[in-house]
Amino acid sequence: MRRVFLSLLLFFCLTSISNARTINWLAHDFAPYYILNGQFQHQGRDESIITLLEKQLPNITFNRMIIPSGKVVQELSNTSHNACALSLYKNEFRKQHIYFTDESSTTGLSPSIAMHARLANALELKDANEVSLLELIQDKKLTLGVSMSRSYGKEIDTVINSTPDIDLVIRPTRDSLASLTYMLNLKRIDILLGYPSEHYYLAKSMHFDKNLTQRPLKEAPALSYGYIGCTKNAQGAEDIKILNEQLKKIKHTKQYNELLMRWLPEHLKPLFQQRMVLAKK
Repeated sequence: MRRVFLSLLLFFCLTSISNARTINWLAHDFAPYYILNGQFQHQGRDESIITLLEKQLPNITFNRMIIPSGKVVQELSNTSHNACALSLYKNEFRKQHIYFTDESSTTGLSPSIAMHARLANALELKDANEVSLLELIQDKKLTLGVSMSRSYGKEIDTVINSTPDIDLVIRPTRDSLASLTYMLNLKRIDILLGYPSEHYYLAKSMHFDKNLTQRPLKEAPALSYGYIGCTKNAQGAEDIKILNEQLKKIKHTKQYNELLMRWLPEHLKPLFQQRMVLAKK
């Protein structure tokens, strides 16, 4: 009888383990979305949103996997494994290989430029006012810094690639934005293209945040959206359904909305909130 009891106990334990659900989250070293070390370790926007989802789903194990940022889409497209990633750009080509949530997982301000505060004052560019990238590089003849092989949207890419006789500095290294931020502080370039949260995090971590400021661009859309993507197989379909429902819940919380603004400079937070309100109408 004791043997039967132990056998049944073992069976239920094994069954429980086999039925336990796990979501493998792909993360990568890309601050301020994932901050893997340093002063602000684990305070990244995206990794914090994953933690919010984890708290909503106590019966599901969240397993974080650190991979190179350039491998995320490739890994999600491999149907022999199961994984999900937060804050992905969604397009028709990617939808052929990856399941995406209908709900956005992150929302942020679109690409902006960073510059010295003194230059912004000299050009009379007020805090949250949109500026024209074309005017700055063509008419004002400002030197623009950009990261190699990075797209900033069709209109901005067209301005960079089609405007003749502009001063352009391109950095191809892995830490290109950090390198360019250092150059910006030294005034070796005049303006730097990137996303507001990236600009602010780098300036703050390098102790340049008192020197540098940011301005939104007329050529960029009001907001940028990211979505959760999961492997396109049976488990991925189930994971997407669950995560989509949880996104609907957490997006109404104060904590989620504070995370979206965690790495925005103070002068751009009201602009972000205003655009979020308009987007919901």
